[in-house]
Amino acid sequence: MKFLTDRTTGKLAKKLRALGFDVLYWGEGQIEEAARAALAEGRMFLTRSRRIPSLGKDLQVTILEADSPREQVREVLQRLRLEPPEEKYFSRCLLCNEELHPVPKEEVEERVPDFIFRDYDSFHICPRCRRVYWPGTHLERMRKEVDRILSGEDPANWEMIDRTTKGVCRRKEAGEK
Repeated sequence: MKFLTDRTTGKLAKKLRALGFDVLYWGEGQIEEAARAALAEGRMFLTRSRRIPSLGKDLQVTILEADSPREQVREVLQRLRLEPPEEKYFSRCLLCNEELHPVPKEEVEERVPDFIFRDYDSFHICPRCRRVYWPGTHLERMRKEVDRILSGEDPANWEMIDRTTKGVCRRKEAGEK
């Protein structure tokens, strides 16, 4: 299933991408434009807004009640009866939504910190933004958060996925060792 989120559900996009869903984020313009884009691309429109334009019966819309992006993920999965396959977790770029591609270790040597290159053998790259991803310690924290979302655990006990993603796609700066 493909989704489009608007400004009212923007943080939800990254979390659904982490689960492997194809999610576009519509951050500018009016809600009518976002709804038209969702309809044109055959995407489910996820929003908290109740001002949904009437674009015919083909527009699929889910109006979310939850405030927290984590609770929104749970709400989407439950209401749409979705069970994301674990093999799709972390298969998309969290920033631009493209599917990640495996890349030989040698190709990222100049793009990741030396200790990352030394300690990891598996790397993926986003074909659009060229960010490099690797299975660092952040991956385990993100998996725990996914498990918590899917299990229904109280969100007050969760770690922050937003804190952990900073190391996911860090680019090596020019001159950095």
